[in-house]
Amino acid sequence: MAVSFNFTGEYAIDQGADWYATFIYKQPAEITNISGNGTTVTVTATNGFTPGQTVSIDGVIPPIYNLQNVTIATATASSFTITNGATGTYISGGLATSAVNLTGATAALQLRSLPSSPDAVLSLATGGNGITITGAAGQVDTHATAAQTADIDPGMYYYDLEITSSGIVTRLAQGQAEVSAEVTR
Repeated sequence: MAVSFNFTGEYAIDQGADWYATFIYKQPAEITNISGNGTTVTVTATNGFTPGQTVSIDGVIPPIYNLQNVTIATATASSFTITNGATGTYISGGLATSAVNLTGATAALQLRSLPSSPDAVLSLATGGNGITITGAAGQVDTHATAAQTADIDPGMYYYDLEITSSGIVTRLAQGQAEVSAEVTR
């Protein structure tokens, strides 16, 4: 499922200026229980995590279990453990997230006046064409040059960013993008 993010207002693409956007692809797991014994924290959540993966936990009550960038010690499809001294009675909430390893993946971003428009007004891709992937971190950096944005008429557009890994295409992000008019030339 793609994240919707609109590049409007303060996030608009400025015509005639370099444009940068960074996306992080994370795998979520909804937490249904957590317990800690003073040495190990056990998290109950349907997940696809593996031992050694870095995970962040947010939104748990009590907040003692909200942990950032901790390493998974063991993992099954229904739970995982972390070496941590947190203890307390789980009340509710929580989402565990971990960056998806994008090593070997490719990416493409296109901007169009309408989703059905036959021509893209901006096309970025991996391989030296404006998109760089930092694999293990799940990070996708996009960059459109000033010359590229200068060629786009001001207005509202639609975009999406797709990742291809092992032949599987996943839409990472989508939304609208406003291009604001350049005044100084």
